Amino acid sequence: MEITKTDATNVIRYLEDALPLYDALAALPMQKATCRAHMIRQLISKLKNKLSHDKTRHH
Repeated sequence: MEITKTDATNVIRYLEDALPLYDALAALPMQKATCRAHMIRQLISKLKNKLSHDKTRHH
């Protein structure tokens, strides 16, 4: 199953919207929220990197 660029962009946008929530929860003593915020940042970076590589490869 292929993920389109539009789908990947939407996923990035949803993750970026969720990140402030997990950052706020991480201010409390909640290790799970801290870990999730970190993971969301990694996923956003990975997806953006993948999108930028796909754009340069096809042109």
